[in-house]
Amino acid sequence: MNDSTERIRPEVLAIEGYHVITYDCPVKLNQNESPFDIPADVKDRILDAVQVQAWSRYPEPMPLDLVDAAARFVGVSTDQVMVANGSNSIIQHILNAVITQGVRVTIPYPSFSLYGQFTEILGGDPDYVPLDETFSYDIEALIQSASSGVSLVIVCSPNNPTGCDISNEDLDRLLASTDAIVVIDEAYAEFNDHTAVDLLDKHPNLIVLKTLSKAFAAAAIRIGCLIASPHLVTQIQKIKLPFDINVFSRLAAIELMQHRDTTDDNVRYIKDERDRVFQTLSTVKGVTAHPSKANLILFEVDEPKRVFKELAERGVLIRDVSGYPGLSRGLRVSIGTAEENNAFLSAITNVMETTQ
Repeated sequence: MNDSTERIRPEVLAIEGYHVITYDCPVKLNQNESPFDIPADVKDRILDAVQVQAWSRYPEPMPLDLVDAAARFVGVSTDQVMVANGSNSIIQHILNAVITQGVRVTIPYPSFSLYGQFTEILGGDPDYVPLDETFSYDIEALIQSASSGVSLVIVCSPNNPTGCDISNEDLDRLLASTDAIVVIDEAYAEFNDHTAVDLLDKHPNLIVLKTLSKAFAAAAIRIGCLIASPHLVTQIQKIKLPFDINVFSRLAAIELMQHRDTTDDNVRYIKDERDRVFQTLSTVKGVTAHPSKANLILFEVDEPKRVFKELAERGVLIRDVSGYPGLSRGLRVSIGTAEENNAFLSAITNVMETTQ
């Protein structure tokens, strides 16, 4: 019998793919999720709205009420917005619109692995630019790469898994140095103090991505948003599958964007906890913690796989990122509730004390 995988493109066969291993731990701090669920009364309003919809009908190809809600929330015009089934799919749409065989893409590393995986699957040529020795963006190296004939630059700010960001001043320089499309993935921007949206009017080659998965506590509904010049929105929209946003996700997203106060309160809580966890983690012997602008903290230990395993055995699940380029000693912890964070800090202190 012939091996049917022979028909699979070599670019697909060559990559490992994106995997998250499931562990049964009561404290789950491995996927940068919000520790807060949507309030029950808000869930009830969403479910009531879904109940009266006709489930037999296709949703709109581009739900204009959701576009309008997102545009008002971000503070841009509706022709600058595209919504889709999660910001991950938007990244894929952008790459599909830009990349053909051999097209070069600037990607800092370590960063979100799907940027490089999607680029390689499409036959693109990633120009991986390492972070500096403090796991911060090397703006001069990024400018050099971006101005060398690449077609696309993708920067996650704040970055996953390191928590570093790119300032608007440095981003302004980067955008001015290149005619490439520059994508700023702001999945974690609500935990920071600035947004690249402020540069959109000045730079027509800028695309900003937003998501409801992190600060909005809505990872389950899979809603992402692209914000750019109307011309870029029109072109990227050609790639997007029609009807990709279901009626539940559409109505849930509109409802959630009406609760800015709740989101802002949750963000303040997480930022305070992030700073507390960082300060305490920095005092643990054998741990090197790195400052973060996101809802996560990168830290380094001598034996990350063993420390990860022993934390899981104590009921605390974090993320082993030691397989990322440049992070051979790396582990990443999401910021949860105070109780969850205390459980992590107690467990990591105990694990590290037993290894000394």
